[in-house]
Formats: sequence, C-alpha cells, structure tokens
Amino acid sequence: MASLENRARGAFRHANRKAKQFGVANDLTYDDVMYLFKLAGGRCAYTGRFSNDLSLEHVIPMSAGGANTIGNIIVVDVGVNRKKNDRSFLEFIETKYNPYDVAPLVKLLAARGNRDYEALYDELYEFQREECNAWYRRLMDKHKQAAV
Repeated sequence: MASLENRARGAFRHANRKAKQFGVANDLTYDDVMYLFKLAGGRCAYTGRFSNDLSLEHVIPMSAGGANTIGNIIVVDVGVNRKKNDRSFLEFIETKYNPYDVAPLVKLLAARGNRDYEALYDELYEFQREECNAWYRRLMDKHKQAAV
C-alpha cells in the first residue's frame, strides 16, 4: 500500500501530464494535492466510502477544457473515477448516486475556488447541457450515415 505522499505525488504528476496534453489552465501545486488528499481523509467524494486507492477527479474533465486547478478537483476512488470517465459531473452524480449529493460537492468546489455557489452550479449545468447536445448530434449523424 502506497503512502499518502506517494499517492499524492503520483496524482500530481499524472494531472500535470494531462494538463499539458490537453493544453488547459494549470496552476495546481503539489501542496494543493496534499491538502486535498488530507482533506479527503481517505474517503471518496462521490461515495463517501474509505478507499486505499484514491485519485484526483476533474469535475469538468480536462479533455473538455476543464482546468487543472484546486477549484475543479475532488478526490475520489480510482474505480469510481474510471466509471465517470469524461461524463459531466452532474450527469454522473445524478445517475449513479443520490442526486441530493450534488449540493454539498458543488458548495465544496465553490468555496475552494472562491466562487458563488449558484454561478458554479449554473456553469456545471451548462456544461452538462452542452455535452448532452454534442452526444445527441453524434448519435443523429450516425443514424444519417447508416440511412444512406
């Protein structure tokens, strides 16, 4: 079992590599990651269960333009992170877990990023809407191509 420092160091390096790969804003420090891991207390932010295999979860995925900053990250179990993949935060929470779990996580992110709760929730909702519209367009394009 890896120490907290080793897990945090690995998560920090991985997040920085991904930020470079996707060309997103990146002001995350190792101290930020250690703070987040200690704050998590070994618990997954989505499930609330203890885990020995925690990772950084970007609420708005870096592949979709989300920043690698403390205001866009929570600590979750690696398996749960894989399940979320590139889905929107709200869609994942509301379909996989209790929808009432959304408010505490958004409040946490808003406080961490020194942002207004309502504005952040609206931003997350808009991201989800855009992702759903993009998925629908891809689906319709496949159907059009199959019909030809």
